[in-house]
Amino acid sequence: MTALVSVSSLSVSYRSGGQDVPVVREVSFELPEGRTLALVGESGSGKSTVAATLLGHLRHGSRLDGGEVRVDGHDVFALSPGRLRRLRGGTVAMVAQNAGHSLTPSMRVGRQIAEAGGGVPVLDLLEQVRLPRPAELARRYPHELSGGQQQRVSIAMALAARPRVLVLDEPTTGLDVVTQRGILDLVADLRDELGLAALLVSHDLGVVARMADEVSVLRLGRTVESAPTRKLFSRPEHAYTKRLLASVPRLADDGLALVGEAGEREIRARAVVPPQAPVAVSADDVTVDHGSVRAVHGVSFELRCGEIVALVGESGSGKSTLAWALAGLRAPSGGTMTHQSGDLTRLARKRPPGLRRRVQLVFQNADTSLNPRRSVGDAIRRPLRLFGTAPNREAATARARELVRDVQLDPALADRLPAQLSGGQRQRIGIARALAGEPDVLIADEITTALDVSVQAEVLRLLDDLRRERQLACLFISHDLAVVRGLADRVLVLRHGVVVEEGPTQAVFTDPGHPYTRELMAAALEPDPDARPPVDDVPDWEETADADGVWTDHGHGHRVRRWRPASTPLVEGVP
Repeated sequence: MTALVSVSSLSVSYRSGGQDVPVVREVSFELPEGRTLALVGESGSGKSTVAATLLGHLRHGSRLDGGEVRVDGHDVFALSPGRLRRLRGGTVAMVAQNAGHSLTPSMRVGRQIAEAGGGVPVLDLLEQVRLPRPAELARRYPHELSGGQQQRVSIAMALAARPRVLVLDEPTTGLDVVTQRGILDLVADLRDELGLAALLVSHDLGVVARMADEVSVLRLGRTVESAPTRKLFSRPEHAYTKRLLASVPRLADDGLALVGEAGEREIRARAVVPPQAPVAVSADDVTVDHGSVRAVHGVSFELRCGEIVALVGESGSGKSTLAWALAGLRAPSGGTMTHQSGDLTRLARKRPPGLRRRVQLVFQNADTSLNPRRSVGDAIRRPLRLFGTAPNREAATARARELVRDVQLDPALADRLPAQLSGGQRQRIGIARALAGEPDVLIADEITTALDVSVQAEVLRLLDDLRRERQLACLFISHDLAVVRGLADRVLVLRHGVVVEEGPTQAVFTDPGHPYTRELMAAALEPDPDARPPVDDVPDWEETADADGVWTDHGHGHRVRRWRPASTPLVEGVP
């Protein structure tokens, strides 16, 4: 097939500290229409830089050192400014990682799509990306849409000028599994319908396995392996590719994976939490309201010392709302939450310092939770002084360096600014800051969402080590079911603020009893193009209850909220 995109011997560098730093080195590939090529690799591998060159973009301070990028027969970097604008507006379009950031917050959705040009009616585009009630949705502002709807609007804008090439830069990062599956199916359908050539940039190898026809693996700016997707996933040849694939959590893993230099893989035995372990947190019938909307409805659970309990569910299911209430950032409207040393229904600022330090939160995005103008060591010293766990500045400085070492980083990094650290290092600093209060309860809210698979594996092992060594109780929020499978001891599945299933992780994953749990598992992606979903029958259903209550008990703490097939009629008032 004739290549619509041809990249040959591409080399790019940027200027730093008076020296040229290569970021892309001699990268070559071809992409015909109707096909998808994925670029994979860790942060700093150059994949996003390569993708941006298809639109003639180079980040500030970068320069083209050699090679050529041709799109639809044209040398991109030889085009005049006017022709380059036409290329970006017509031939090539990009769908960025976070549609919420790329959409203008003060402009209605329909107007933004219309301004993207191309002459295609806005409502036709909204229908094409499978959005319901397009006329109503076009009048909304971006903040009035869900994350999945925002991403579909971003795709509609990209398609407005009927491009021939679509660049997808981490298009589903941060989306829950059901929404992600819908977006990927949509992109695949549009590619086939319109004959698009798609370049996919992703660190999620499950997404790559599902979407790509071919894969190029980049490391430190160089291509280390290229192959058809099925061949690369089944028979990787380069040791780096083998390590990447081995680092990906799988739904069958009954523990965290430990990966060797050659990509060999073993599963670490799960920590044993004794039944007599003391209860660190007890929540009973907790409700949390957002104005007139009930975000969490009657949730109860216990969290024991040394135990990891995971909350899973789609965006809007109430996971983070419940976690923030536990952390004292949002007040519950009903129910009780208690810690060994006090009442957790009060906001954090109203809790006694001794209780406040015992429950700490690690944020999803370490980039935005650290002050960019202060050293990371200072970020750790502040809670040490606030909670009085260090008597003076010298002691706080020494303790901060110890905490940096505790999260398996070089203590010298304490003197650096956040921007001078990698994403994984910043996330570890976020954990170190949370540990500064010497807590016994840690709340981890989507802390590995945007991390590379190998870095994610390191952070997960760190969290598992800390709970073993310090007997930390951890409430772990994640939309990645494979991560939950390997790390958590117990799982609560939330839907619309209600727990629909709960129990030991192995029981829930091997015998999911609620249709919603089965739906989540059916949408999960494995790093294998030939993988079949662990469940393939998800019935239409509706909630029900009978004289025995709202739960079906499967034993050993595994219980499922009662439901019935949607088509089943009531007989004499009994479901």
